[in-house]
Amino acid sequence: MKKLLCAIMVFGFICFCAFASYAADYSCEEAAKHIGETATVCGKIVDTMPYEGQTLLGMGKAVMEPGAVGIEVADALKEKLDKDLYVGKEICVTGEIHKNPSEGASITVTDAAQIKVK
Repeated sequence: MKKLLCAIMVFGFICFCAFASYAADYSCEEAAKHIGETATVCGKIVDTMPYEGQTLLGMGKAVMEPGAVGIEVADALKEKLDKDLYVGKEICVTGEIHKNPSEGASITVTDAAQIKVK
């Protein structure tokens, strides 16, 4: 009986981990509708802007335009990324989507592995 219970618990844990690691895919236009979700957001990087020890990448629109997706990259992480910070490139970024001040969405990048070039 203990073995069966243990097997069920292990199976449940594996299922939970698999579900938790799944991230939905959204375009940069859809991202603001999914605040609070962990997902992958894809789009073209339009520009960059330094801001308080980090660099903001404007996905889909310029950083300060309403509805832009801001990709927040700490300056300490920049050396591990594309030297042009992906401007003009289509990328996908995985992380928790949060609301930004320009009525769009943002994702904070803490690891270079969160960014994939299309």
